Amino acid sequence: MTQMPENVRTELERLMTDYCYAVDGLQDVQPLLDIFTDDAVADFSAIGLPLMNDKGAIKEFFDGVFESMTHHFHTISNFRPESYDGSVAVMTAYVIGMGHAADGNSVEVQVKYRFECVEQDGNWKCRHYTITPMMPLPGSLDTIHGEA
Repeated sequence: MTQMPENVRTELERLMTDYCYAVDGLQDVQPLLDIFTDDAVADFSAIGLPLMNDKGAIKEFFDGVFESMTHHFHTISNFRPESYDGSVAVMTAYVIGMGHAADGNSVEVQVKYRFECVEQDGNWKCRHYTITPMMPLPGSLDTIHGEA
């Protein structure tokens, strides 16, 4: 493994931050989708949410989230380059996420994001995104998927 160049590290940190802003916006899912490759996998199974196998499934999931939630807040820190082989870069970060649903339910999680990214057309895109818990999870996360 090669050490991740500083410009790649900066781009991946920006990508992860852009993801948080897009999720928190709860308005337009397109900026969120722009972060991913067309064949991206998003694996939220460790926190009781779905495994999504392409951008269409990611869109469907977040359409439900955006419809059911009234507020979102994510803070991201502790960025760590995990690996870089010249074409694939992996970054992790700690995240505290909070949300309030239209039905009055709230959720808060402390998790780790892992983005595996590739460069496409001069931009870094996430091709595999994983969320894992860092602290015990609340009883149910169904609310953030619109199933409450």
